[in-house]
Amino acid sequence: MIKNDIDVTKIPVVMELIERAAELMEEKDCHSDKDAKWKLEELQRELREISGNKKLQVKNFKRYWSYTNLKTMAEKALMTPPTKSELTDAQIKEIVLNIMNHSEAEMDWWLLYLKINTGLDNLTDYIFYPELVGLNLPDTLELSDMLAQVADKIIADRH
Repeated sequence: MIKNDIDVTKIPVVMELIERAAELMEEKDCHSDKDAKWKLEELQRELREISGNKKLQVKNFKRYWSYTNLKTMAEKALMTPPTKSELTDAQIKEIVLNIMNHSEAEMDWWLLYLKINTGLDNLTDYIFYPELVGLNLPDTLELSDMLAQVADKIIADRH
């Protein structure tokens, strides 16, 4: 099974860098203020260095608090971006059946991983709004049974 382990010892440093970047973007115009722009670029460089993700965009942390928390953002920053691989039906089913057993950051990573590897742009609908993809599941269905049916639908619909 694919692993997406992060170095938890880096979380406090990454949290501090993200918070500094978010505050800077909130307080200054980082496009026209040369000093603020330079500071933001430096924070991005530091975040890329510590995370190992050369594509990480510091601007993605602007107003993170409106939809998540700082620790989740730090965990996401430390995760290796998901890539395309050849998933078997059994692997897809295993991921879907275990999707709810992860932290918010990990769940988001697995959802993106499935999206990339199934070609389903509306992958989150399958998990959270199955009726939108044609699954009419009874409310009395156990979560594991519901997720098994969702996994079967994802497998059937993937590109």
